[in-house]
Amino acid sequence: MRIHGNNPIVALDVDGVLGDFEGHWVNCAQEVLGRPMAKMNEQHSLGLRYGLTHKEVDAVWRVFHGDCPPAASLPAASHWATLPLYDHAHDLVYALEDLGCQVWAVTSINPRHESARVQSLAGLIPARRVVCVGHDAPAGEKADVLHRLGAVAFLDDQPANANAALGATLVSALLDRGYEGLEPPEHGVTVIDDPMDFPVLVGEMLQRTGMAAARRPANGLQ
Repeated sequence: MRIHGNNPIVALDVDGVLGDFEGHWVNCAQEVLGRPMAKMNEQHSLGLRYGLTHKEVDAVWRVFHGDCPPAASLPAASHWATLPLYDHAHDLVYALEDLGCQVWAVTSINPRHESARVQSLAGLIPARRVVCVGHDAPAGEKADVLHRLGAVAFLDDQPANANAALGATLVSALLDRGYEGLEPPEHGVTVIDDPMDFPVLVGEMLQRTGMAAARRPANGLQ
């Protein structure tokens, strides 16, 4: 069932787009492993990027998820709840809302962490507009959500997700973080290196399609 409304729906990934997932995960790893982390390369895999063993990566993820704290000094609360937002996060969402868009978060974490995800967003995106598709969900899961929402634009930092969104949205944009070891963006995906270029792309699309003239004022968003 597609969700329709008077305001164009735009969807954003969270980790790497709105929130500093890498920095937060590395801080957790330093606490768990008791040593500073040095970046070895730009591989997408965090273990490869920081030269960690599979056992070390598993230990960090257990603590990050709040499943297995290694010491009494580290609470069992999920680190997802305290993910810091980038400085640009508010400007990005507000710029899209100023275009008359309704902003949703479509994020690849397990639904059991949904409340933590909402907490980390700190009201920037309302809880009812946060969709968690699962940590290991295939790229098509996000595309299916975008289709059901009737989203007109989507921004992600994973090429597979941006590629899958091509058939579901008018604008599929990839925020290039320079990750290695991932599939390349397909023809039709717009690659940007500044998240604030995304509202420009959306604004141009709204003008081109005539949706800009039809939208309600931003203060009419629900």
